[in-house]
Parts: sequence; structure tokens; C-alpha cells
Amino acid sequence: MTGRPSILFVDDEPRILAGLRRMLRVHRDRWDMSFAEGGEEALAALRERPCDVIVSDHRMPGMDGAQLLERVRDQYPRTARVILSGQTDEANLPRIMALAHEFLTKPSTPDQLVGAIERLIGGGDRAGIQALPSPPAVLIELIDALQSDDASAQSIGDVIEGDPAITAKVLQLVNSSGYTVGRRVSNVGQAVAMLGVHTVRGLVMMHDLIRTFDVSGELPVAWMDGLTMHSVETSRLCRMLAAGTDWENPAATAGLLHEVGQLVLASSRPREFARTLEVWRDSATGERVEESSLCTAESAILGVCHTDSGADLLRYWGLPDPVVDAVLGHAAPEQPVAALDPRTAVVLAHLVVEADLGPVCGLLGAAALDEEQLDDRARAAVSRWRRERSRTQG
Repeated sequence: MTGRPSILFVDDEPRILAGLRRMLRVHRDRWDMSFAEGGEEALAALRERPCDVIVSDHRMPGMDGAQLLERVRDQYPRTARVILSGQTDEANLPRIMALAHEFLTKPSTPDQLVGAIERLIGGGDRAGIQALPSPPAVLIELIDALQSDDASAQSIGDVIEGDPAITAKVLQLVNSSGYTVGRRVSNVGQAVAMLGVHTVRGLVMMHDLIRTFDVSGELPVAWMDGLTMHSVETSRLCRMLAAGTDWENPAATAGLLHEVGQLVLASSRPREFARTLEVWRDSATGERVEESSLCTAESAILGVCHTDSGADLLRYWGLPDPVVDAVLGHAAPEQPVAALDPRTAVVLAHLVVEADLGPVCGLLGAAALDEEQLDDRARAAVSRWRRERSRTQG
């Protein structure tokens, strides 16, 4: 795929395609647009020329939109997939949401459709990432919670918040659907309430959507367990640092997701990423400690840092900008003196948790945290986090 982005629109009704052609005429100098009447014609067009983004209706005779997107996912994994439909029942919703990167309801405004396409353009590498790995114990706990007779959005959300991978996927699904027109959701409990317990149960049971960490793979189980604990504790501290502010939920969510880029690299390049972890850990024995951050090793071996990979995927999945920005900046070398927004809260919480529990991406063998610089509010939040952690651990 070279030159201008190519977009393929699919609908079984010629008048709908004609309407799309008229509505999007102003973008013909930026995109190469083609239009197909039905799934078979769309697949024939893709055989001639794969596209960057496909936008398909759902209810079509013969091959419906979900069947088409499933074929596209398997045969053209670098193509981003959008469902544009006004008729989807609850039974079909989990499957559609699992197959589509974006789910738009009819009628969608030109701004909504164009915004979705623009966000997905150029995301070939990310389009193939369906799910990130989760610890098996978390999935067992989540399935038990979903099957409970008294399951609620909040109780399920509490379990989901114990795992960055499932949190990222649930927030992607709610933010890429018609549930959140004009706004972005960062609260997991709210996301579960909007999707509905039945829908979340269906999503979790779809094995290609949420998957367990492969213990027989290249990476040790201890790495996944340590990363999960670090992320959960960072999220808890972020919530304390942001307590009472209007950015408390984005800060807590960003804290949970700030290391998701490591999951992206572990999923897409497991052998190379395992080597990167070895080089990073071995660097602690060297003389130049300032060069021993994980990002330094990643840049040398993989050519990319996990902060960029995580932020890129979450932006592609449609998560709120404050969350994405905090994930991107969590490894900043400067220590903030206070938590003023989600980004500074995550940077500060990340440093504190690494200082207490050990580094997951920061400087090995170096004291990166100077608590004397913290303002009174931040110092009180850190003390509270340590007291509560001590009680739970004791």
C-alpha cells in the first residue's frame, strides 16, 4: 500500500454507496476511494488491490458484514476494519465488536466517519493485534465473576482492573462503538455498564479476543506477574494522587495501562523482546547505569521503545488522549514534584512503585526517586499507598 491511503466502502444498497460517495467527495484528493456492492465484490476488489481501511455495512444478503470482516481479518490482517450499521441485535454485538476496529451506527455524521478513518489510516502493524496476553489467574477470576448470579458492572469492572490487557481491550471496544458518540470513556466500570454484562461475557468467551499468556513461550511467567503487579499498584497510587480531581479516572486507567507497550512487543516480537529484557537486566552490572533503562535496550535491539508502542496501539484503539499521553510519557527522566494531571501522576506513581517493588523498565541499580522533592499532597498519597499495601501484604 503506497501513495494515498485507500479506503473501500461496502454496502449491498447502491443508493447508500452513492450517498457515501457524495458525502466524502471533498476527501477525494486525500484518499483513493472505491465502492463495492456486497461482500463478494469487496473480496474481489481486495484481491486486485488491498486497502488501508474497509468500511462495511453489517446487514447484507449472502455474506454479511461480520463474515466479510472475518475474511478480511484472516486474509488481509494489515487492513483496518470498520462496521457501519443501523441494525445490530444484542446476540451479534460481541462478534461484530471483536471483528471491527470501529463500530459506527447509522446514521453517522461525516465528522464521525472521517475521524474514525483518519485514526485508522496507516496502522497496518497495529491492525493485526487483536488481543494482548493476560495472566491465566485473572481470566479465571473474571469468568467466575461474569457467571455469578449477582454480577454487576462495578464488580466485573473491579476484576478487569486487575489486568492491563483486558482493560485496554474493553476500553477499546466501548470507545470504538456507537456507545460513546462525541466523548471518550476511561472508567472501566462505566465501560462495562455501557456495554452490558451480557455483552462483556460474550466478549470474554471469544478466545481470539482475550487470550492467556503463553507460559511455554519465550518470556518467563515472573515477567508477566511482575508487570501486572506493578501496573495495578501504579493505578492504585495514581488514584490516590488524583483523588477528588476531574482527572482521577483517566489517571488511574493510565496507571494501569502505562506498561501495555511491553505486552505489545512481547506479543508481536517475543524472541527479540525476551533478548531485550536480558540485555537490560545485564546492564545493571555495567559501569554506565544511566544507560540501563529498558527503552535504551529496546531502541538498540528493536528500534522502538515500549512507550511508543503502547501509546500507538491505545491511540489506534481509540482510547482518550489524556490516557494515551500519560502512557507515552511515563518513562520521562524528570521527576515531577506534584501530580497535576494524568501524565505527571503516572510518572510519579511509576517511580514510587519501581522504588518500592523493583524496576520494570526504569534504571537498574540507580536511585531514581527523590521523595524530598515531593509536595505535601503527593507525599501524603505515597504514605497512604504504602500503609494500605502494608496492610494487604501483612
